[in-house]
Amino acid sequence: MRSRALALVIGCSLVALAPPSALAQSAAAVPLPMRAYVPSTISPEAAAIYAGYRAFILAPTPTPARTTAEFDALYQANEQRSLSVADRALKTYGSAARDRVLGGTPTVEVRPKGYKDDGSVLIYVHGGGFVSGSARSNLLGPAIMADATGRRVISVEYLVAPRGQWRQVTDQVLAVYKALLAQGVKPRRIGMFGGSAGGTIVAATALKIRDQGLPMPAALLLQSPATDLTGAGDTRITLSEADPALRPGTVQPGIDAYAAPADQRNPYASPVYGDFKKGYPPTLIQGGTKEFLLSDFVRLHRAIRGAGGESRLEIYEGMPHGFSDLMVNTPEGREAKAEAVAFWKQHLARGKSR
Repeated sequence: MRSRALALVIGCSLVALAPPSALAQSAAAVPLPMRAYVPSTISPEAAAIYAGYRAFILAPTPTPARTTAEFDALYQANEQRSLSVADRALKTYGSAARDRVLGGTPTVEVRPKGYKDDGSVLIYVHGGGFVSGSARSNLLGPAIMADATGRRVISVEYLVAPRGQWRQVTDQVLAVYKALLAQGVKPRRIGMFGGSAGGTIVAATALKIRDQGLPMPAALLLQSPATDLTGAGDTRITLSEADPALRPGTVQPGIDAYAAPADQRNPYASPVYGDFKKGYPPTLIQGGTKEFLLSDFVRLHRAIRGAGGESRLEIYEGMPHGFSDLMVNTPEGREAKAEAVAFWKQHLARGKSR
């Protein structure tokens, strides 16, 4: 955002923290742990944001929630911190937001300043480790995208775990998609995007849309998605200590609350296990080299491409989980945003057919 206040994306659930300290040390002076290492190959603007979160990065790993009451308390605490970030985002970008119910599912529609309807729409699914966040408290991503593209964005209010699991959640996103089709929006004019857990849900819902015989959306943008909830993948081990935003031990309980271990290989929970030979929308996957989910991005990309589908994998040097929102005003963030805008322009062009 354009203010000096910063927001760290943890599973794309925004947590407002303090601005950078003037006493922040250089990466070379930081002894330990690997997650605190700041590469010299990133922009000074991105390095400054890392410095601002030094205290958070070096803090002890918190005790993860495990009971419903603990998940509820985590949800409420994150909402209190995130709602103010969302309000500032709307003001910063001059966006208008209104509540809507589509297909029985609550949503928040975000329209950019000076909005002109061209018949296209973007469906957004927020992150939060499957257990935190709401459509209203996660409006930074939709506000950024609406401003960048001039399109309206529908943010889905899905039921987070443990009260909502993968079958129900993907059905909720599917219901929003079907409602837009029923309103006359052409599938070739609908894009879907999400970050972290939201990217997982978008990728899985696209499989469900296809399997139900519905026309598929024009394109998908997946920002730092978890595509294999079983925890498999090379970088789940090799980068487990490198990610400054996510710590494996704290995210797995939320994953298990969203999809029980016995269900985690179902493609509607872990989309990397889908059969992409049956068709899939053109997909852009964005992430960073510090993400322990990096193998999730690579494996989904290869699965789509190996089945003859269209997928682009764009990995940014030294970027953490959720960087596209957290570092939107850095050179890396601006490049990722421009890449997304060009992707939407390519696939949501008026009258384009596949």
